[in-house]
Amino acid sequence: MVGGTKRRGAMFVIAVLAAGVISALAAGAASAEVVYNNIPSSLPGNFASIGLAATSTTEFGGEVELAGTARKSPTVTVVMSSWSCQSGNWNEDNCLSSKPSKGFRVPVTVRVYAAAELSEGPVAEKTKTFKMSYRPSASSKCSGGTWYDETSKECFNGYAFPISIKLSKLKKMPQKAVVTISYPHSSGPAESLNVSVSEPAEHTLSVGTDPVEEWFANSTNAEMYCPKATDVGTLGSEQGVGCQGENYQPVFAISAEA
Repeated sequence: MVGGTKRRGAMFVIAVLAAGVISALAAGAASAEVVYNNIPSSLPGNFASIGLAATSTTEFGGEVELAGTARKSPTVTVVMSSWSCQSGNWNEDNCLSSKPSKGFRVPVTVRVYAAAELSEGPVAEKTKTFKMSYRPSASSKCSGGTWYDETSKECFNGYAFPISIKLSKLKKMPQKAVVTISYPHSSGPAESLNVSVSEPAEHTLSVGTDPVEEWFANSTNAEMYCPKATDVGTLGSEQGVGCQGENYQPVFAISAEA
């Protein structure tokens, strides 16, 4: 669970508002409609985040309930959080990224499940290779090897940025769906690549709803599940008393065609 994992030292960082407008929400055809949006209009320098490598997680996501009526060929936009440096490390006060935009390539898979039929497997999935950004270099204005955001005047460990995948073959996305993201993270810069999350108090959700407060994860780490969970190592909703004390949800948006 988020609160427990956070307290036990997994990769997290608290979000504050900064600049950076998301323009990918209505990507695709001119008829695209935003049917779910948990991304603020101004993107922060970073969010709290889940490190798939740090938490031994292979698939991570959340359940959404779509607004509107558009359901065809959805585009899923996910906000990543990069803690990767071109040289050095984020936690050793020696992170150096002379050209952050040079980036590193990682294949990302987005899967969509019908929430009521999760055990049936995904109704659609697509893999696309993205050039991920390195986080900026450590700044003398900050401590602990963090980078300095000139817009917000704050220091961050990670760097938030969006990626988008269009599932053009999906003819009708379920109104209640579980959307997940996965990528290889056993070596290289992807070991420090995270998925951004937000909590209700941040008021980032503007379109659609979250039917459940818990995230969805497939992990070998029991701390990603509720206490006494029996489904460790499988994908499912981690519902129960004491789970996810801060109710974090993935920071993503969905647009679709009518």
